Formats: sequence, structure tokens, C-alpha cells
Amino acid sequence: MSADAQIIPEDIMKAAEEALDNLLCNCSESCGGAGGVRKASIVDIAKAILAERIRCAAVAKEATMMTGAPIQEMGDEVAAAVMSQPKAHKFWMVYGIGQRGPTYQHSSKALAQLEAQRLARLHPEIVFVVLAAVEAYRTDAPAMQRIAIIKPDPADTFGDDGIPF
Repeated sequence: MSADAQIIPEDIMKAAEEALDNLLCNCSESCGGAGGVRKASIVDIAKAILAERIRCAAVAKEATMMTGAPIQEMGDEVAAAVMSQPKAHKFWMVYGIGQRGPTYQHSSKALAQLEAQRLARLHPEIVFVVLAAVEAYRTDAPAMQRIAIIKPDPADTFGDDGIPF
């Protein structure tokens, strides 16, 4: 068995066979024969369907984690919203208590710990802590709104005494 061999469920194989039949059928009608179509095998189509099923399962899991609702209660809109959410990668930072805020993002906890230890050796009077990114938030910028400038009505003086403040 090759390194990329995998067991494909029967229902996916059946869907792949139907997809290939439809592809060949449509090609016969639109381009005059199966020779005009890329020679896709049922196994290639089945692998693509399986990959999509795995991706959908991951989206469903993430949607369930974000909303707390069972996947059966969610529609396509929720799944689409989950997929469009920005992602932030987990990172760690080293902060010296009483020092300026950290800026460097370490890709692993172990690397941040090593950096904290290195800094503590260089500066024994400062306590260095490892901070972990736990949650991330973002808001959209407020919408820009155009406001019309109008000429004042001379009848409206608003008690203007000529003093600018």
C-alpha cells in the first residue's frame, strides 16, 4: 500500500461514481465526448469528497465550540460565519515586571520559557514571566457618515455674542 493510500467509505465511493457519470454525461452533451474531459478517476473524486467532509466536520466542531449550540440547530449561515472569522495563532510573550510591554511573539511555550530564563540570567533583579495568548477580540471600525454643511439662517442667532468660546 502506498503512503497516500487511505480507506474511503462506501457512501463516498458511490457519490464519486455518480459524480464521474454526471461529468461524462455532461461532457458528451456539451463538448461532444468523454475525450474532451480530464481523465478523473473515481478514487480522485472520492478523495476530494472525503477531504470536503473532513473540512465540514472541522467547521461544525468550531461552530459548536463558538456558539455552544448542537450542530443540528445551526444552519449554513452559522457555518459560513464561523469560516469567515479571523483566526489568531496561539503565541507566548515574555514580560519583565515593571518594564516596557513585550512585543515579540514566541511560537511555542518552550521558546518563551527559554527566553525568560535567558533574560533572568542577564537581569537577576527583574522577574520575567511567560504570558500566553488566551483569547483575541476585534471590532469593526465605525461606519463613516457624511454630514452636510449648511449655511446658517441669519434669523437664528443662538445668542451669539461674538466670543468664540
